[in-house]
Amino acid sequence: MTTPRIIFFDLETRKWASDLRPDDVDAGWDELREGRGGASAIAVYDTHERWVYLYDDNCIENAARHIEAADIVVGYCSEKFDVPCIEGLIHRRLRLSQHIDLYLEIVRTSASRGITGQKGDFTLDAVCKRNIGRGKIDHGSNARELARKGHWGKLFNYCADDVHLTYDLAVKIVKDGGVVNPRGKWLPLSIPTRLREGLEAT
Repeated sequence: MTTPRIIFFDLETRKWASDLRPDDVDAGWDELREGRGGASAIAVYDTHERWVYLYDDNCIENAARHIEAADIVVGYCSEKFDVPCIEGLIHRRLRLSQHIDLYLEIVRTSASRGITGQKGDFTLDAVCKRNIGRGKIDHGSNARELARKGHWGKLFNYCADDVHLTYDLAVKIVKDGGVVNPRGKWLPLSIPTRLREGLEAT
């Protein structure tokens, strides 16, 4: 059987929700998901090529086609943010064979066991610090400022690092069968067989 091609990805927008709707930030987030905030950086890690590819909204169709080439797409908060943002920019739905959002997997399993946590307990930064011993190198809210100032090296490095964090977290989940929850207890997670096969082969 061919090893599944797994793609991990992350996206940073050019604008922030408050830029789009200073009077209604919730509506601003909706507009971001419609693609109106653009994309200053999209990092795509391809397990078949073992390489991180970098895109922005000037080559958004290339990024979309790369992501669609995967057997499995993995992100963090990607179902409700990164995927809709890209779809808004390309004006069509992404054609994904299988999409795994690690954030949703962790939150849903935690909720099913009565663990809700506090604000920030399930961010990529917090989950990775608990489980792989390191967190994000910057905050997403700073990404727009990096783009505005033209600090593209720092911006793409930050976006790529988030993708590496997501990849390392997925590898840890596959290896251990779950994560440590906000209360310091073990939280077993259901791991799709093809994801396990693909990551064990990398």
